[in-house]
Amino acid sequence: MTIEELFNNKIGVIGAGHIGQALILKLLEKGYPYDNMELTYNGSIFTFSDLYDNNLVDMIGSNASIVENSDIIILSVPPQSFSKIGEFNLDSDVLVISFMAGISIDTIKKQTGSDNIVKVIPTGPSTIRDSRAIAGFYPENKVAMELFDLLDFDCYSLDCEDDMDYISVAGCLPAVFCRVDYELDETRRDIERFSTDFPDFVEIARKTSQLVPDNNKDEFVESFSTKGGVTEAIINAIDNGDSLYDSLRAGLERARSLNM
Repeated sequence: MTIEELFNNKIGVIGAGHIGQALILKLLEKGYPYDNMELTYNGSIFTFSDLYDNNLVDMIGSNASIVENSDIIILSVPPQSFSKIGEFNLDSDVLVISFMAGISIDTIKKQTGSDNIVKVIPTGPSTIRDSRAIAGFYPENKVAMELFDLLDFDCYSLDCEDDMDYISVAGCLPAVFCRVDYELDETRRDIERFSTDFPDFVEIARKTSQLVPDNNKDEFVESFSTKGGVTEAIINAIDNGDSLYDSLRAGLERARSLNM
């Protein structure tokens, strides 16, 4: 697929919070046509203010319009909000790319009607905007991979959907390394121990350690955290004095408990 062919696809982003807006702004930066993108959000005045500041207000549409007109639908709503969106009744070949941790492909298929689902979890929105995002995705899909390449994702293609739980933990690591020094031998040992069932975690941890900001670390951690989420579970365990290994395990268990 040429870049021109990719740009002909109409993209609908359902959930224009931090991740959704980061994706849209990066695509615009890469030359994706403004008129070929549409977004929806939950009505928050704070989100609207961000959309206004980023000149995205004219892109606001409705879920119904996105379902009717989009060739590619990006889901970036909080996982707990997905069921509230309702049925989509898509054609079975419409590409749906989910950025929602914890929502299974089968669940997405049932609610959207599409059989063409890709799950992806990147590091935080700031890394997307800075072209430094590291992401895991499943399954392989040519169009999705072209889009991830355009977004400058450093991608890991996973062998099975269950490995997304490890990617959910890996996506939190830039925030975790604001609390734990990656360079410590103890940290490296805990990472290697945690990586037994997912060896790529060692390499991903090394890469994500380079994403830690020099300043405003508390604000950076906050940008990664959602109430009741995986990052919160890991950070709370660290703050309670648990080892990094036990904290990562707490995050993994939280990721698994969120699966639907």
